[in-house]
Amino acid sequence: MTRGDIVIIADPEAGDCGKKPRPAVVVQANTFLEDHASITVCLITSQLTGLALFRLPIPADERTGLLKPSEISIDKLQTVWRHRVGRRIGSVTDDIMFNVDDALRRWLAI
Repeated sequence: MTRGDIVIIADPEAGDCGKKPRPAVVVQANTFLEDHASITVCLITSQLTGLALFRLPIPADERTGLLKPSEISIDKLQTVWRHRVGRRIGSVTDDIMFNVDDALRRWLAI
């Protein structure tokens, strides 16, 4: 697993955002992915809002592994235990990851 991968997560203890299995993009730095007990992701939703400052469009295609056009929910950033991360279904392009980074900086004011 690397930063920019799209994985399926299911965390029944995650509150409102992560109870059902759903796709998420890994945003944690690769340096901390291998040996850390948790992984930070942004959830992906197929409920399109058009709120481009913190909901980034992502296509449904062979690369992403998504079945419907979706949005990366920058406002649904969460850290989940590694054992709650399932299979990798795809990845985002470098351009999308650049936009994720920009949106995360804006969302977190860093």
